[in-house]
Order: sequence, then structure tokens, then C-alpha cells
Amino acid sequence: MDEASRFDWLAAMDDGKVIAHGAPKEILAKAKKSTLDDAFIALLPPEKRGQHQEVIVPPRTESDDKTAAIETEGLTRRFGDFVAVDHVSVRIERGEIFGFLGSNGCGKTTTMKMMTGLLPVTEGSAKLFGKPMAADDMEARQNVGYMSQAFSLYSELTVRQNLELHGHLYHLPSNGIEGRLKELLERYDLAAVADAKPESLPLGVKQRLQLAVAVLHRPPMLILDEPTSGVDPVARDAFWRTLIDLSRNDGVTIFLSTHFMNEADRCDRISLMHRGRVLAVGAAKELTNERGKESLEDAFISYLEEAVENEEKAEKKAQPEPQPAAPPGETVPKPAGSRVSRRFDPGRLWAYARREAMELLRDPIRLAFAFVGPVILMFAMGYGITFDVENLKYAAFDQDRTPESRRLLESFSGSHYFSERPPVSSTTELEQRMRSGELAVAVEIPSGFGRDVASVRLCQGSGARPDPAYGLLCGIN
Repeated sequence: MDEASRFDWLAAMDDGKVIAHGAPKEILAKAKKSTLDDAFIALLPPEKRGQHQEVIVPPRTESDDKTAAIETEGLTRRFGDFVAVDHVSVRIERGEIFGFLGSNGCGKTTTMKMMTGLLPVTEGSAKLFGKPMAADDMEARQNVGYMSQAFSLYSELTVRQNLELHGHLYHLPSNGIEGRLKELLERYDLAAVADAKPESLPLGVKQRLQLAVAVLHRPPMLILDEPTSGVDPVARDAFWRTLIDLSRNDGVTIFLSTHFMNEADRCDRISLMHRGRVLAVGAAKELTNERGKESLEDAFISYLEEAVENEEKAEKKAQPEPQPAAPPGETVPKPAGSRVSRRFDPGRLWAYARREAMELLRDPIRLAFAFVGPVILMFAMGYGITFDVENLKYAAFDQDRTPESRRLLESFSGSHYFSERPPVSSTTELEQRMRSGELAVAVEIPSGFGRDVASVRLCQGSGARPDPAYGLLCGIN
């Protein structure tokens, strides 16, 4: 909306229809609002406008447990010579909504990944509820629900199946998964789309699904990486009401990154970040008043300008003094500490070897495979041992029943890799037989398969190059 306010002309759309158009000032005047977010909501049809509720952030009640939810000290991450996160020190209290505000590439996501154990720390330390956080600490990760910026769930599964899968991955009790799924589907307004696949859902619904998966195992900490990026104002406010409910009523600590200033205002405290460094930490109003500005955006720009000015001064001081020109026939000695470029660098070889050794020692399974794997392959190749899987139990669900589909199924029945079972007659039967373990593989041929194969043959006759795997890909699901 900040960008939209700078346009000469814009159009507001809802459900495929233009609900307002003109200069931003004209739209604000028409809606009688001061911001485009509020104007968009005010211009919606009455039935949709009535569903919107104002976001109210009640005061946070301090927890009796004074142990910080997250505490970092000098947290640093380097990628070669590039410093992505530079000595970040923050303390986030239990039940607090803490926001990271910064430009793209400033290190917000990298910091979050180190705090969740998804990325090793180069230097410094991070504690989660008083315990040191390590990249291989799976027990500590159970205390965290992480939601990435991009949609990261399985698009091949339905909403319900995604929730059920993650319920098993989080090792929830089998007898409690169904009740937890029902609770989340209702709480996040997903019941109506429970059997739909994510790819067919609007972005706002996808975000609610990701949040439902993140809180599935009831973690005391939520880390959200720009969760409302690309979401319309109505869906964004609904998402925020859910976050506030988790924080204030369930005591969940929420750590999120955002680009939106109005979202930063809703946080209990925020951290302003630039080029991997924290510029300031505090409540939005405190930071605004400290700079004597009218808005958080102006205060943030003021902090950025000061940081850039300090960096330029530091760069000027670090620049070496110009060396005097050498007399004819003489060479200027190179400064001490300068490195000569060469094809082979023993120091670089040692650095790579040390890094690989540390990764192997950190992952015992990988170390075991490094030694045991070659031995297994040696015996397998020496004695002619085969690793082929044979006699896989399969059944066909032929919805087409054409000569083309029967020819495809004959290639399975004649193979020693598969063991044929009675055919499947319905989707329900297919699911039951797969769940019971009766079948390991199911070959589902949709209706129209024969027609599609015939169309490929026509393409071949017209000179177009057919795809030899087309029929198989269409026939097997």
C-alpha cells in the first residue's frame, strides 16, 4: 500500500471487479479514510466489509518465568568473506510479539534460521528458553514452530492430509491427531477447504494453513518469516488477530519479520536491522519519539541514514594511504600482509578440509556411510548381489477401459518386479487397500487416457515429435 500511494493512478479490485479507481487522493477522499488499507476495506461490498474486524492489541501480561524465550549474544554468520549477520544480540521475553524490520537481504531470514537451528552459527550463541540452541538439537526444535516466507507445504496433498502428515512427523499421539486436526480446521477457518489442494487456494488461505501446521504440536515459540507478504489487507488483519490470540491467550512467543510499518506498530517491540546489524531495539513509539519523527517509517529512515554515514566514515579511515611512485628501475614493495594470488593455496585447502571434517563429526550417520558404504558396494559388486525390488503388490484402477489402457497394464503384469492383485473399482477401495498394506503400488488410469494416446499418435503423423513417456505419465498417478 505504501507503493500504491505513490502511483499517479490505481484501481482497487475485489472478486474480479473494479471497486474504485483514480488517483490515490481521490480514492482516500471517496472512502473518507486516511490510509489506503482502510480505504480498500471501506470500499468492499457490504457483506465482505461486515466480516472484517479491527485489529486491537491488548497489553501483554508479563510471565512469571523470567527466563527469556530467545536470547542471543554476538550471533554471527559468515559465508566465506561475506558477513550476513554481524554480532546480533537480542532478548525476547516469553509471550512477546517481537518484530524484525529491515530491507531485503539485511540478514533477517539468516538470523531466524540460526535461532531455529536450521543454520549453524559461525560465532556467538543463541539460547532457546534458557538452553543453548544447536543445529543438530532436534529436541529443542520441538519447542519452535517455523513458517517460511514462501509456501513450503506439499501441493500434492489436501489441506487435511498436510495437517495429518505433520501430525505424524511431530510424533503426536495417534489417538489425538484427529481431534487436533478438527480443532485447527475450525480455528483457522479451513474446514470448508479441508479436502482441497493448496495450489487451488488463495494466498491468504495458504498462509492460514501454514500457520496451522506451525502450531500443530503446540510449540511455545513461533518464528514467522514475512508471513503476510503479498496478502490483501483483510486477510492480513485476520492473520494478525490469530497471532494476537496466540500471544495473549495461549502465551506463545512470536518472533516475526515484516516490511509493513503498520505491522511493526502492532509488535510489543521491534528490532531495526541493516546489513546484518541491529540498529535499535524498542517499542515502535519509543523509537519514533527518540528520533523526533512523526512516523515509524521516518524514524527508520533516520536510523538508516545514520548507519550509512557511519559506514562511509569507517571506510575512509580504513583506506590505505597512497604509496609514492617508485623511481625508474625500482619496484614499490608490497604492503605487509598482502597476499599473492596463486593457483594453489594450502590455506584454502586446509579451510575446506577442516570444514568437511567438522560436518562429518557433527553428523555420525554421514560419517558411518562414508566408511560402510564403499564396503557394502564392494561386496555387492564382487558377489553380484542385486538390490532390485521384486514382486511389488499392485492393483490397477482402470477408469478408461480402452485397448490403450489394457496394453499399458499388460506391461506391468508381465514384469517380475510386480505381483498383480484384483483390480480396484473405486477411489475409496483404493485408499482402503493402500492403507491396510495390501497394496504397495496402485496404477490409476484416468478416463480419456486412450483418447490422449491417440492424440499423441496424430501428432506423430503430422511430423511433431511425440513424448515417449507421455502415456505412462498420464496413466500413472
